[in-house]
Amino acid sequence: MNPFIRCAGALAVAACSTLTLPAWGQSCADLPHPRSVADSEGCLAVVPVSDSPGPRRVVVAMLHGDGRGSMETRQVDRWTGIGQSLSGAGRVVVFLVRPGYRSPAGDSSGWANPNDDDYTPKNVDRVAQALRNLRTTYQADKVVLVGHSGGAATSALVLGRHPDAADGAVLLGCPCDVPPWREHRNSQRGGGGAWGKSLNPLDAVAGIRAGTPVHVATGAQDDNTLPMFGQRWVETAAARGVAAKFESVPGRDHGSIQAWPQIGKRLGEVLEALR
Repeated sequence: MNPFIRCAGALAVAACSTLTLPAWGQSCADLPHPRSVADSEGCLAVVPVSDSPGPRRVVVAMLHGDGRGSMETRQVDRWTGIGQSLSGAGRVVVFLVRPGYRSPAGDSSGWANPNDDDYTPKNVDRVAQALRNLRTTYQADKVVLVGHSGGAATSALVLGRHPDAADGAVLLGCPCDVPPWREHRNSQRGGGGAWGKSLNPLDAVAGIRAGTPVHVATGAQDDNTLPMFGQRWVETAAARGVAAKFESVPGRDHGSIQAWPQIGKRLGEVLEALR
């Protein structure tokens, strides 16, 4: 079986068995469904992980972190493994390649900043439209996001700017307050400047629908997206009626939070809150 696409359930295996990943550099426009999805200005490359039958249809869309506009095979493998752990009855689990990113799964159209400052209005809008299209394609009742780092920030921005595009989220290692996060990272690295192109998830909290379930988890040893950035976002969101929770995860840092065994459980809690 293709090393990037591992499917859960008999129907999923049948659906995915004929899929093969493209060579590096293949445009999402050349990828057929379900390996691509249209957005507001182009398309995003997709890695379909599982499509399991069940009484309710939920699209679980995973979004990766920053990487200067490109991803490696090991990163796609890691997300495929995470997606397997999130599979369940009635769930369609997919991994989205963010706008402008090149990857072994295909290249998403658009622009990604080589310096990572790309949480732009256009990129957030494009992800939101891709999610709407996935909801329609799979006739899903709900769309839930699982994002890490820059993918968590993008997910939080989608919830605030496009509340119709997603119904809940699990945010891992979220740089949810961009300006102070950049100050912190610049002090660690000896400069770099502010991010002038990116939106701040904290500023978009007011647009999130009251009652939206969001679980934010940051590793207690994360010296990149410090726990206080996610906790500040949760406190602000909760004060506005969002069903937001924060968790500092012992023994995890910014990278290892992706291997946290409780991601699936937290996703299940978000889905249960949506019933």
